[in-house]
Amino acid sequence: MAISATPVYLLTGFLGSGKTTLLNQWLKQPEFGDVAVIVNEFGTVGIDNDLIARSDEDTIELTTGCLCCTVRGSLVETLMSLLARRERGDVRNFNSVVIETTGLADPAPVIQALMTTPVSGHFRLAKVITTVEAPQGLSTLDRYTEALKQVAVADDIVITKNDLVSSEPGYVEARLKTINPGASIHFARLDDTPSVASVLASGQFDLSARSSDVRDWLKAEPVEEHGHHHHDVNRHNSEIGSFVISFDEPLVWQEVAAWLDALVIAHGEDMLRVKGILDIEGRDRPIVVQAVQKLFHPPFALDAWPDGERRSKLVFITRAIKEEFVREVFDIIRSARRPLPEEHGDNNKELIGATL
Repeated sequence: MAISATPVYLLTGFLGSGKTTLLNQWLKQPEFGDVAVIVNEFGTVGIDNDLIARSDEDTIELTTGCLCCTVRGSLVETLMSLLARRERGDVRNFNSVVIETTGLADPAPVIQALMTTPVSGHFRLAKVITTVEAPQGLSTLDRYTEALKQVAVADDIVITKNDLVSSEPGYVEARLKTINPGASIHFARLDDTPSVASVLASGQFDLSARSSDVRDWLKAEPVEEHGHHHHDVNRHNSEIGSFVISFDEPLVWQEVAAWLDALVIAHGEDMLRVKGILDIEGRDRPIVVQAVQKLFHPPFALDAWPDGERRSKLVFITRAIKEEFVREVFDIIRSARRPLPEEHGDNNKELIGATL
């Protein structure tokens, strides 16, 4: 992955959840300058006429510095076209990209598109932001799998329309936390929208420095059980749940790779998102892994351990897959292998280094 890869923020949310209203407010904020916005069609984003500096068939240039462009063909084609136009100087420079999905979109294919070549060499997924409306959000989660998946894969969740409910939004937040305990929660009203800086900057992944606030990924603190750390948050009444698996001892890269491969081969469609930081034998620096369903992002190393805590932690967001099963697969793989000396230490370093 290129060091200069442009960060991409995926803005998703079910129909009527308020993501377009949120985006419209952000477009007017000066902090949103030097951003390219990708939407399905311009009609989905109400851009004030006084914000438009210049427009053509494919893009709208805003006085704030933003660009807004349409998806023509696939998302991959749109991103690469936008990149080429930036390099030629056909459009003004942009330092990040926001992609607004349709309300019925499954976010997984969009995330996967950002992990494939040639996109992954020029763009990187910084975070997934999902909007959930306070009045009808919980019933929507119960009725529509797409809405549930949008919440499950989110790094940040914005609860919107809080001014339209008489009670405190705490019950909505509590439900969302059972689905995705690691997500940062923000609240929005018509007259009080969270700033773009407060959302995009929270836990932002800084690739140029090779460091990441992965603490935001791993906010669900596990409790110790049988030598592992266990945290069960599958308490909601849906098939989608999440859990954290931690290890105090260093792991062997071949075993981890075989473990994740086995899970993907058997249940790839139900592995909605995997993200974590690993302590690998023979490696001084922490290794970050990410996956969406059947697609894994190339692992990479951070400069230092978050909070100085050297421990492997993986967050699994799954559909109808229990934590016990995931642990059992790993135990089987480790017990079935007969590690040779050369499979540890320096060999781990070489194997991972080849993928970075």
